[in-house]
This record gives sequence, structure tokens and C-alpha cells, in this order.
Amino acid sequence: MAHFLIGRNQLFQRGGDLELREIVDMQFVGCISPTSAGNNRVDPRVLSMFSVFNCTAPSRESAEKIYTQILEAHCAEFCDEVKAMVPKITQATMNLYLSVKEKLPRTPIKFHYEFNLRDLSRIYEGLLISTVDKFNSPEKFIRLWRNESLRVFCDRLIDSNDQEIIGVSLMGDIVKEFFKEYEEAVNLNPCIFGDYLLSNPTDEDAEDPRLYEDLGDYSVIKEKLDNLLVEYGYDHKAMNLVLFNDALEHLTKIHRILRFPKGCGLLVGFGGSGKQSLTRLATFTAGYDLFQISLIRGYKENDFREDIKSLYKLVLDKPRTFLFTDSHVAEEGFLELINNILTIGMVPALFPEEEKDGMISPLDEEMRKQKLPETKEFRWGYFVNKARENLHIILAMSPAGDQLRLRCRNFPGLISNTNVDWFFPWPEDALTAVATNFMGEVALEAEEKEKVT
Repeated sequence: MAHFLIGRNQLFQRGGDLELREIVDMQFVGCISPTSAGNNRVDPRVLSMFSVFNCTAPSRESAEKIYTQILEAHCAEFCDEVKAMVPKITQATMNLYLSVKEKLPRTPIKFHYEFNLRDLSRIYEGLLISTVDKFNSPEKFIRLWRNESLRVFCDRLIDSNDQEIIGVSLMGDIVKEFFKEYEEAVNLNPCIFGDYLLSNPTDEDAEDPRLYEDLGDYSVIKEKLDNLLVEYGYDHKAMNLVLFNDALEHLTKIHRILRFPKGCGLLVGFGGSGKQSLTRLATFTAGYDLFQISLIRGYKENDFREDIKSLYKLVLDKPRTFLFTDSHVAEEGFLELINNILTIGMVPALFPEEEKDGMISPLDEEMRKQKLPETKEFRWGYFVNKARENLHIILAMSPAGDQLRLRCRNFPGLISNTNVDWFFPWPEDALTAVATNFMGEVALEAEEKEKVT
């Protein structure tokens, strides 16, 4: 069909009487990934219709220079010991990146094992939110680098063997090679970073001292999040959650995604793994509001478009988390709209021209202060970028069957424009903690409770 359309500029009307349509004043531009085990091969007859340009990745030397200069500019006010670590951090990041690409290739089963320069940028995005007062020594800054690298490369892996390759083997060797004098402090577990220890999302007038930092031990994190869980129940439907160690880690990972501008996530796990509950609590912890669609009988794509329009009208006032699960996919076309939001920030032709001006007008004063152009196209682009920064899409999907793989192949933005967090089955200590919590309400002797648990 593509060959017929491009070669003849004609297309038969589908779903009707197959009337032949002439396509005029149309140019075609395409882009594809290099053929690999996880990619479908493109028919050479289609490729023959294009002038092909191969965009090679930048050399290691070029990439190191780019990222070193970015981090050096950020660390200009840091102590000299931290500044001296910048070139080593970039070299270590490149070593890790190239080793991950080599040892964990993309396959049909591991369809999302696609590592590229976006991942390097995500690591440095995390490094760039560090502050002088929280990272005033080399070991603290290198430990931050370790956390960001594990979040980007390790969280998407689908089994413990792959996680051990990166988290233990590769990371251990690289830390020993580049930061041997700080090895013990850097490799200390748990390695959990966030900015919510001093925050109070329920008090809108209070100062919000959100500084990204090492959160320390599980007990400190659990105490804070247990308190936030109680506060969540005052204004929302209470959630009876048991925040064991794995839940604390996943909640902190989701919260980290939400706190980045344009931060979006893909949570993959079987039903009952806590994806939705943890997202709700992470959204509350970040001080955001949650948005979900409500499916009713006859809910179609036009209804979904209306819900998205209402969401865009809300995000200028306050950041919002759009929680979208696989049960919300009433039509596969919904995912095309989600893919558009993830990749370009807006659904094409979502708003008619007469509505756009009213939506942009609240930003006019802000644009005048910055002396920005007041053309129609620029104003709309500014609105889209502003809304995109405040809109955080969290996709909660199940890995059962081939459905997720097919959806990610058809809509590549679900992988390339999200941070993937793969939920493993809960370990025994997590199940024991849940059982102990619920058995506490049962009228049995302590010894009998322990046996039942």
C-alpha cells in the first residue's frame, strides 16, 4: 500500500466503494531504526522510493566532549574535588553505556532493550538537579551518578540475571576502575534518591524545600511515606497499603519520574503489583493532581479526545499525572493519541483554531515579560511546551502475552519517550509484611498468627 501511494500518488478509498483518490501536493518523509533482531525489515521496494540518508551516531570522543562540557558548566560552583570528577564520570558513563549495548542486545522478548543517546541524556538530567549543599563531596556526587545510571539502565530489565549484569558486574567493575578510592561508599545499598523528605504537599502555603538527595535507609523513607499515606487518606479515598522495601523503591522511582519536566513513565507488571496505588501516592507526594478517564458504555475515540482536551486546559494551572492503564484501551486508536502526546506533546488537530487563542491568552503576559515573538505559531508552540512540561503520563501495563510488545512496536513513543520501571513478583519478605499487617486484625494468639503468616 505504501509503495502504491508513494509511487503513484494514488490511494483507493478504504471502507467505501474503493474509489480511486489522487493525492496532490504531498511529500513523504520517513525514518526507521537500523534493522536488528527486534525490528521488522522494511521492504526494499519501499526504500527504493526514497533518497536515503544514514544518520550515524556521534563518535565516543564527540559524545564525551558534549556531556563533559554540560556537567562542567553545572558544577562550576561545586568544590574542586567534585569538579575533578567530571571527566571521569563522563568516561565511566560511556563505558557503562557501550557495555550495556553489547551485553544486553534487543530481542523479540526483550523488545524494549533499546539503548541510545536519550539514555545518556537522562542520566545527565538527573545529575543536573544536584545542588552544592547536598553534594559537597566526591563520594556523594559519584553515588548520585550510580543511582541515575541504575534508574536509566537497570529499572527496565525483565529478570534478575540481567539486573545483576548491570547493577553488580558492570557497575562494580566501572566503579573500581574509575573511583577506587570511593568504592565502598559509592556501592553502599540501598541507593535511593529523592526530594520529598522535607516536603509537605498538604500545605500549599508552606515553603517547599525539595532538594534532591540521598534518602538513606529504608526506615527513614518508610516513616516519611507512611505519614504521607495517612495524609492522603484525609482528602482522597484511603488506601490500605503495606509499604515494604520493594514498594518504597518503586514509589520513589515513580516520584523521580514525575518530578522531571516532561517526565513520563511506563510501569510494567502483572495485576496486583501495586502500579496504580503507588502512582497515586507518588502523585500526592509530588504535590500534583491525578487525572484518569472514566470508561462508560459506548466510550469511543471522540470521547477520549474530549477528555484529553479537558486535561490540556487543566495542566497550565498545576502539574498533573495522567494515569492510563491497559484496561483503558477501549480502542487501539487511544494509544496513537498517547503516542502523539509523548513524542510531540500534542495530538494533531485536537483543538480547532477558534479555541486556541483562548487557551493561549493566559500566557500572553508571561511571554511579553520574556520579550518573545507574538506570532500565532510561536504562541501555540509556547503553550504546547508549557503544557507538556506539566503533563506527566504514567502508563500501567501488563506484560502478559504479546499485546504489550505489539503495542510498543506500533507506537514506539511508549518506550522511547518514557522511563520504564519493570515490576518483579514481590519477594517473600514483602508477602510476609503484607500478611503480618492483615493478620494483626485477626483475633488469634501471637504464636498462631506467626504460624499462619
